[in-house]
Amino acid sequence: MSEMDPQNIKIQHPDAAVKTKQPQKSSVPGSGEFQKLLNDQAQKQTPGTQDNQSTSLPEITSSFKASRLNLELDTNLFTQKIEKSMMLLESYAAWLSDPKKSLKQTQGLLEQLVSQTRTLEEEFSSLSPADPELTKILSQLQTTIKVEQIKFNRGDYLG
Repeated sequence: MSEMDPQNIKIQHPDAAVKTKQPQKSSVPGSGEFQKLLNDQAQKQTPGTQDNQSTSLPEITSSFKASRLNLELDTNLFTQKIEKSMMLLESYAAWLSDPKKSLKQTQGLLEQLVSQTRTLEEEFSSLSPADPELTKILSQLQTTIKVEQIKFNRGDYLG
């Protein structure tokens, strides 16, 4: 084994190494913007600041608004589906009075109405919170379709 020559060994003081490794400023424009933003956020979060506003990022605080928007979109979509069902119910009424339509065709339309109303009821239960006006409209639609189904099955529209 070879011995180390103490004259050839250079030992640096730990503080000297830290001073030499300071971050260099980049010549790329905008490269210090992130550091500045980070420092600003760190200063806002330090205790004892006089700023009483929320220090969270706007992206996080806006998540409530996004979930509310989804609920409004779901409600609008559901309202459109109820409107389609009501138009289908009007078509059913028109088919009953049309002599060119058979009862078999009308029965198919009624079954489609019953199926669509069940689907609406399932989708409505997933909406939260439920709109009382939509609840009332859906209930009336279901009642009307159920009455029509009973009348049709009883034979009220024969002859």
